[in-house]
Amino acid sequence: MIMQVCVFLHFSCKYDIVFIDFQRNIFIFIIIFIKGAYMVTINEVAKAAGVSISTISRVINQSNSVSLATKTKVMEAIRELGYTPNISAKKDNKKSNKLIGVLFPDISNNVFGRILQGVNSVVTPLGYNTVICETNGELEKEIHFLDVLKNKQVEGIIMANVHIPEEHMLWIHRNNKPIIYVCQDIPDFGLKIPISSVNMDNQQAICDMVHFLYNMGHKNIAFIGGPLHDLSAGKKRYDGYMKGLRECSLNTSQDLISFQESFTIADGYAGMNQIYEKSSVLPTAVLCACDNIAVGAIDFMYDNNIQVPEHISVTGVDDCNLATAIRPSLTTIRHATFDTGVKAAQLLLEYFASESFKGSAFKMPYQLLRRQSVKHL
Repeated sequence: MIMQVCVFLHFSCKYDIVFIDFQRNIFIFIIIFIKGAYMVTINEVAKAAGVSISTISRVINQSNSVSLATKTKVMEAIRELGYTPNISAKKDNKKSNKLIGVLFPDISNNVFGRILQGVNSVVTPLGYNTVICETNGELEKEIHFLDVLKNKQVEGIIMANVHIPEEHMLWIHRNNKPIIYVCQDIPDFGLKIPISSVNMDNQQAICDMVHFLYNMGHKNIAFIGGPLHDLSAGKKRYDGYMKGLRECSLNTSQDLISFQESFTIADGYAGMNQIYEKSSVLPTAVLCACDNIAVGAIDFMYDNNIQVPEHISVTGVDDCNLATAIRPSLTTIRHATFDTGVKAAQLLLEYFASESFKGSAFKMPYQLLRRQSVKHL
């Protein structure tokens, strides 16, 4: 005889069904989770946020009558509860197609993946969809996809690119589409345009890394950087390197500096090769402008019997997946995280809520992570 029992357990308004079969003295437990089947209501969101149902509705409908603090509180409650608004039932559904454009130079880069997750955590619960475009960091493709997104009638754009040329500024001015740049700084531009940025302080971050290496006993520190026309990851990281050398009273040698055309592993290999060929005395440490460059530099050292960190220490920037996968694991600077995407999305929603929003250059925190690739001298 088989006895089947169904047990319903209630946890936070979501249900689990547990089927228990008794047969031949063997207990078989099959647990089926159907938590996703429960639909969170607007009443529960209002209760969690401590506001009225009408306030929740005004936030979803992008009303200008709700304060920023309240909007932030409501969006956090929506994300935590997993609430999805019934877009088809909204009276003003025709006013917005709920699309946000996202332009990244390389969608395979997990740094941008982390940012996208942060963006979606904010906009998806509010009924928005993201349209993702890959630009390869090419200006022609960037302008092309900006036009494509305009034709798709996206409400705003979140974008990362190698540099911000005047063509971008003119496009924004002509089309009046708000753009939030991530991992890049905004250059000076005379016209008033709806633009903001979310980035770390690249100059200070690299300066901090120089101080870290100096405190670890390194006084002969090389630098492999990307193109200087990249204002953020190129020029400002180089400026941070030079600032750190000055503050630590260290000598500068052009033989220990290499600039590359991009930020790839191959560029790191080529940059380390240049330093190896030019320098009469090898550095004790190499500060690289990103993790990919650092991996390439380590690859060159491996091919030339230079041990890391026994002979030369190496550092990067980004904390990409490779940083902990390689050996020795890479000392680096973590930034461009999930929170970067969250902040970019929040800034874009502020634009939607108020046309008078002036925008800002928002600086995100960063963290220096000490791992195996740096030796204490």
